Amino acid sequence: MPGKLGELVTSFSKRKTLVEDIILVFLLALCLLGMAITNFSPARSYRYWLVMTAVFWIGGMIIVWSKRPEHRLRAVLLVQTVHWLATAVTVIGVFLLLEAGRLNYETTGLVLLLVLGLAVFLDGYRISWRLSLLGAMLGFSAIVAALIEQYMWIIALGTLAVLAVVVLWEYFAGRRSQPE
Repeated sequence: MPGKLGELVTSFSKRKTLVEDIILVFLLALCLLGMAITNFSPARSYRYWLVMTAVFWIGGMIIVWSKRPEHRLRAVLLVQTVHWLATAVTVIGVFLLLEAGRLNYETTGLVLLLVLGLAVFLDGYRISWRLSLLGAMLGFSAIVAALIEQYMWIIALGTLAVLAVVVLWEYFAGRRSQPE
């Protein structure tokens, strides 16, 4: 698109990506913190993951509005609220299993990590493939944590590797799409 309109569209497109990037990095940092809490204090981790359900809901809403501001507020709010409310009900259900003695604290943290991984992955299907990647990382982390005692280093290295691949992918994809 030549002229000022083209510049405006390019500027808006970059800003939308920047908002999404900031939110995803923030959510990733909170997820890594949650994994550390799950590893070191499983008794406290389940409360953390319940709060994270609300944080993911808010993050998803912001990403949707930043990418598609023409979406009707009511429709976006309904879809996101139903998705994350169902996730919160599931998290509370896991708490009830913990209180009934059916789960221990360590298992509860891992189950919640798996549930949130699935919820984030499915939300990412509607919103952003990078959010789906974060959800897959959360689910994979729960499985790795169940199988390997000292899993934090493996997850941290894997997360950095995936982050590097995404950054390089977008850098080279962006270079190819720009005219010379």
